[in-house]
Amino acid sequence: MKFVYYYIDRVFDTSEGRVNSLVIENQSLFLSLIQDIENQLRGLDGVSVLSEKEKIVPIEKRLELLAQFVPFELNRKPILNKITAELERTAVSGEFFQKAAELSSSLESFLAEISFELPIDVDFKKVDILSIIKASGIEIKDTYEKLGEKLIDYFELVTEFLGKKLFVTVNLRSYLSDEETEEFMKTVLSHEFEVLMIENREFSLLPFENRHIVDSDLCEIHR
Repeated sequence: MKFVYYYIDRVFDTSEGRVNSLVIENQSLFLSLIQDIENQLRGLDGVSVLSEKEKIVPIEKRLELLAQFVPFELNRKPILNKITAELERTAVSGEFFQKAAELSSSLESFLAEISFELPIDVDFKKVDILSIIKASGIEIKDTYEKLGEKLIDYFELVTEFLGKKLFVTVNLRSYLSDEETEEFMKTVLSHEFEVLMIENREFSLLPFENRHIVDSDLCEIHR
């Protein structure tokens, strides 16, 4: 993918074999870029442009802005909905169909048994495997010790269930050491994730990094 912001003289191309980073030391420009992306994610107009194979693609559908890392929430509704749908599809097909039917029948019998003493007759009209899955409170296990590893798994989940996106991180390097960032970048490239790292100050230039700087006077430097 390619990302362009009208007020910065650089095309950020994720196919160049390095992770693109953008350092903006000018606070007003930093704010305007993040705000422009956020506005477009909410369906408003903006001057940032995202394209793929020379065709413009909608930012609200193909870009994810990540600015909060503590805590970083894996269990986001769009992903959980997709996981639930996949479990439902699996449960009613192939080798699991018979097991699902038996489980539904067993649960219905149990509910009928515990309702026996009620003074009225009760029906359970939604006792099936789909309602059981929806009611099970599905969550992704969050046992990560390293933020970089957690982000990589999140990228993989999004790509698998929601489709290919450009992940734009904001000040991520404030949370990762140089060693962790280098490993993160290396994994991003090996998995072919689309990533743009936006920072408001410079850190050490890393081997897998393609850096563009806009200093406080709006001068641009590419490294």
